Amino acid sequence: MDISIVVPVFNEEAFVEKSLTSLLNQTYAPKQLVVVDDGSTDNTVAVIRKVADAHPSVKLITSDDASVHAPGEKVVRAFRRGFDALSDDWDIVCKFDADIVFPDNYLEKLKDAFSSNNSLGMFGGLLTVANDDTWVIETISHKNHLRGPIKAYSRACFEDIDGIREVLGWDTLDELLALYHGYLVQTNKKLWVKHLRPTGASYSHSVAAAKGRLFYELGYGLFLGVLATMKWSFTQRGSLLASLGGFLGAWFSRKPKLVTAREARFIRRYRWSQIFSRFIS
Repeated sequence: MDISIVVPVFNEEAFVEKSLTSLLNQTYAPKQLVVVDDGSTDNTVAVIRKVADAHPSVKLITSDDASVHAPGEKVVRAFRRGFDALSDDWDIVCKFDADIVFPDNYLEKLKDAFSSNNSLGMFGGLLTVANDDTWVIETISHKNHLRGPIKAYSRACFEDIDGIREVLGWDTLDELLALYHGYLVQTNKKLWVKHLRPTGASYSHSVAAAKGRLFYELGYGLFLGVLATMKWSFTQRGSLLASLGGFLGAWFSRKPKLVTAREARFIRRYRWSQIFSRFIS
């Protein structure tokens, strides 16, 4: 199976060399490795050029200007630039962040997982963070959710969900759409990767409001959406008032959704089934 990787970067000089080196030292080599700089203002590009000079398989795409900052959207725009630069011969496409260090068998495990199951649409490991002299699973991680920094898609799944979208919560939307189309989404709980820069624990008022709107845009419905908003605010320490305001504002104004009515019905049933299964277990 041919694996293609796109790594969006912005001001990652402290981490990008370690991350790329871990991908170049894999026991199963990627077919393509495209790094997309999104207008970095530090020495990120110089570091990547040094790696690319030693490894011609690394392709660097640069930009003089960073894309407009918007949570979720910015990184997807950079990914799409890299994706458009890929040749057409790939079976698996990966969107990896530049602050991740992968175990040397990561791509081999990924290849084996997709090769052994034609229904597998998305696959990845778990993010870990440094804790004194050891590595522990990142607090923000959910063991059944494949995190955005380490996404891998089969070709069929990626095409059926129409790629990833420039929205906050794209890495939730893509999973739900993959499940809607009948694909499996698998997180290998024994496959740990090192997250050199842990996910931020605080969220601005505007981001919290946008997160609330997202639950409406995913078709959650009123009661489920309020529950999801409250849970997110509690677990991620975001503003409950802002996130509820974002959700209810979108609800009462009936803003356009990111999903069709049929997809929304599936998403509601799936989310309620998750809630009920937790009570039963």
